[in-house]
Amino acid sequence: MERKTSAIGRNKGSSVIFGGFLPASMLDWEGKISSVFFTAGCNFRCPYCHNPELVVGIESLIPFEWEDLYSHLKTRIGWLDGVVIGGGEPTIHSDLPFYLKEIKKLGYLIKLDTNGSNPLMLEEIIKEGLVDFVAIDLKTSFDHYRDATQNFSSAELIRKSVEIVLNSGIDHEFRTTAVPGIVDRQDVLNIAKEVKGASSYVLQQFNPKVTLSKELRSVEPYSEETLRSWVEEANEIVPTRLRGV
Repeated sequence: MERKTSAIGRNKGSSVIFGGFLPASMLDWEGKISSVFFTAGCNFRCPYCHNPELVVGIESLIPFEWEDLYSHLKTRIGWLDGVVIGGGEPTIHSDLPFYLKEIKKLGYLIKLDTNGSNPLMLEEIIKEGLVDFVAIDLKTSFDHYRDATQNFSSAELIRKSVEIVLNSGIDHEFRTTAVPGIVDRQDVLNIAKEVKGASSYVLQQFNPKVTLSKELRSVEPYSEETLRSWVEEANEIVPTRLRGV
């Protein structure tokens, strides 16, 4: 799909910039074929972020026109199962519900990937039935959030988002990337306790190939054996599995 440089979104004043797009994916929503839309901009600065182009320097992005993305979805009704909205961080954009409603009108299921920092937005879109699956990235133990995000330390906001999802009955996943120096065994167990009652907690292997911080690109990931031992322990608290090894 050709990218255009004109103003995008519902109008020139839209808060949402679509900085990335996958026409079809079988990896971003397990068991479903989905298109993936990435919103630009994030309120975190996680050094291990694997989409750094959506976090810093976004003014240089050539964004995707909403009209083109919508047309893509219209022509694939009956072939695609759903749409994944990721980022960046989608919930920092006040216009997000508008786009979710437009996608819903086409009959698609929607998965939201979020960092959980905006519980008010999360609660709104769940109550309005605008999402069918929510995946929250939990960066590390809640009392270490500033270390993981560089600029965000309000654990209560994250806790509130976890509570909203757990009480909503919506399909969900909580996940943590096992970054050496940011996440250790005790962090994993602490997070597992925070999400007790969840249907799924996923520990993800860290990939140093593309990160916001260049220093992390030389960091050796944890061994598969180590991660599997953490998963085994966490699984005694909440259903836990390993991804990315």
